[in-house]
Amino acid sequence: MDEYDDLRRDVRAFVAQALPAHVREKVRLGLEVSKDEMVDWQRRLAERGWLVPHWPRAWQGADWSAARRAVLQEELVLAHAPETGGISIEMIGPILIRYGTPAQQQYFLPRIVDLEHWWCQGYSEPNAGSDLASLTMRAVRKTRDDGTDVYVVNGSKIWTSYAQYADWIFCLVRTDTDARAQQGISFLLIDMRSPGVSVRPLIGIHGWHLFNQVFFDDVEVPASMRVGDENAGWAIAKSLLEHERLNLARVAENRRRLAKVRAIGAEVQEAGEPLMRRPWFARRLRELEVRVETLAATVLRFRRLERARGTLGPETGMLKLLGSRLIQDIENLAVDALGPETLAYDRAAHFEPAAPRPGRSAYAAAASARRFVTRGYTIAGGSSEIQHELLAKQVLAL
Repeated sequence: MDEYDDLRRDVRAFVAQALPAHVREKVRLGLEVSKDEMVDWQRRLAERGWLVPHWPRAWQGADWSAARRAVLQEELVLAHAPETGGISIEMIGPILIRYGTPAQQQYFLPRIVDLEHWWCQGYSEPNAGSDLASLTMRAVRKTRDDGTDVYVVNGSKIWTSYAQYADWIFCLVRTDTDARAQQGISFLLIDMRSPGVSVRPLIGIHGWHLFNQVFFDDVEVPASMRVGDENAGWAIAKSLLEHERLNLARVAENRRRLAKVRAIGAEVQEAGEPLMRRPWFARRLRELEVRVETLAATVLRFRRLERARGTLGPETGMLKLLGSRLIQDIENLAVDALGPETLAYDRAAHFEPAAPRPGRSAYAAAASARRFVTRGYTIAGGSSEIQHELLAKQVLAL
């Protein structure tokens, strides 16, 4: 018997009762979920005490272990619930808990849990993505006439997910141009409503408004909004990467998407029989199933190591490599299985299930968009090329 069986049963029962049916259906079909729908679902989780259970009790958490939190996330994903972690809960929240001043913690953390603040991440720049240490967005410190210290920020951030919704952004900025690249970077919290901040949408081939470029023109940021010491931002930014890559293995998400492919294989016909019986489809499906379960076993091994050692090393990069490529291959099979029905672009169908049509799978409307969205998974969070290089140097000592 699994030590988390009771939790799994509780989560399944909760989702069955609390998750609106139309939201569950949108997630099942791979359609876009609106901000209002995501916030509504997160509010329901917060009422149950499951929005930030891995946070300390002092900040409305429950001090859950990473393993227990992973079980919760897996059950939510498999039940077709919207994503609940994200930048606010998984990134800036833990950063503030670990590095923030008491004033920063007392102001921001309750507002994250209460869903008053939506955050975005300002790391990548047009010429600083995989080589993030080469960032150039400048922050110059000055003293106002009233005696308060501020940073004047100029530059831009790119590929900023959901910046169109964000109230705040946390940014890595260059505060010392003479220091070694990684040593001249600071970590700032910036109000998106500040004068001089503007957002430009970046619509990809998938048609979804996920990414943006954010511009900063003489934006004044109070020095009290710096997290950690000046020029110490690089260490803060790196502190969550090892644990983030456990999540970027996307085991539960891969399992859920694989279940979608199985459903497609059962309903779509080729040569008078379901695709599940066609050798080309069955072979690719079985290969993906083996890869998903192998990845799941590897993640479990890393979680056991984390409990035993209290830390993880750069070898976690392999999980991100495997998980991101796997999710792409699953979506490729979905598109290949559905065929030409996936080619028609219908923006409206990305938000609401399309009306049933004879001979057309309900999964077809968003299939190509989903495939194109996942192309970015081998870039975001550290590109595959960079991950290979880090593994070669830091793990294999090549």
